[in-house]
Amino acid sequence: MRRRTLALTAGITTGVLVSATGLYTTLALLAPLPAIDGRALERASVATPIETVTLPGYGASAVGPLDEPGEVYAGTDVDTVRPIASITKVVTALVVLEQAPLGAGESGPTITLDAAAGALDEQYLAINGSIAPAEPGLELTQRQIIDLMLVWSANNYADTLAIWAFGSLDAYVVAANEWIARQGIENLRVADATGFSSESAASPRALLELGRLAIANPAVAESVAQQRIDVPGVGAFENRNTALGLDGITGLKTGTTFDAGACLLFSGRAEIGGEIVDVVGVVLGADVHAQAAADARGLLLSVIDDYRNIELATAGEVVARWRAPWGDEAELRTADAASAVVWGDAVSQSFVPTPTIRAGSTPDAPSMVVQLGDEQVRVPLEWSGAIDGPDLGWRLLRPLREAGLVD
Repeated sequence: MRRRTLALTAGITTGVLVSATGLYTTLALLAPLPAIDGRALERASVATPIETVTLPGYGASAVGPLDEPGEVYAGTDVDTVRPIASITKVVTALVVLEQAPLGAGESGPTITLDAAAGALDEQYLAINGSIAPAEPGLELTQRQIIDLMLVWSANNYADTLAIWAFGSLDAYVVAANEWIARQGIENLRVADATGFSSESAASPRALLELGRLAIANPAVAESVAQQRIDVPGVGAFENRNTALGLDGITGLKTGTTFDAGACLLFSGRAEIGGEIVDVVGVVLGADVHAQAAADARGLLLSVIDDYRNIELATAGEVVARWRAPWGDEAELRTADAASAVVWGDAVSQSFVPTPTIRAGSTPDAPSMVVQLGDEQVRVPLEWSGAIDGPDLGWRLLRPLREAGLVD
């Protein structure tokens, strides 16, 4: 009887142990695996030197990027309104082109000069204004008149164009100031089509906005980039912008009167690290045009010199790492090298994503964001390695490790 009891007890104990072992194994194997958090690796920041811009020591000036409305890199008296002389003709061109648009390469309608248009050259010649011959009955295209107005700065053709488009100079002036208001340009006003009036005036900041609109208009941009024009029935003329084509100057418009001095609204271009940068600037109040042209070139060169092409990442750089408790590792690496062109002083800051990973499931590779001054660059990333599930031995020992019973 006693032997049967012992055997029964041993059997029960063995069964309990087997059941407990089975339960332990089941729980160990079914226990959810922990999510794996990543760790971003520290990245060195990049700093660029402070800008040094050479500004004229007279009058007023401003310079800024062509593609960033409102941005002024540097200047003097940038919000002081001053007479702008024949820079006013840029407004004339843009206002007329809103009324009668021209696309790139288009000539537009033919305009026949009447007796009033023919008399304008004598009128401006009498006050020492720039003119081009204008015989009554001469037929010119809208584009040819725009060229005469912008390239040679012919005052008589500026008036002719404004009267053709709006019926009278008074009507043109109303339309021009309404156009300025629609563009949201503050501190710019016009009192005529030519800029002979000292009431046609603007601040350097406003002229940068005008220059941006001018280069964005294909007809104006094409016109002001010409070194020379030849208009049948009128003559051949060199661009009065003697800085054009030098040191990256690509346009725009000169202006000279007694009140305004010599002025130059200019655009410029350079290639920095394979990337094209475009600039717009203005110099007002020089003694003569040669001085304005030389100082515009110097201003452009000093601005271009402050652009930097900065390497932000090299291809294959490890930026974040994940390590599972069972030893698997995964990394995020940069898929390609990345760089950015920045102007002036800036310090980089990297924002590296570290998404949570679960075993056997890797999320889509995100992008790293690098902030460099006002520039924000997204750098594509790619996965290296993988977090797979642990083996059977790690799963079975996991509860004992968590209980501190085994290492």
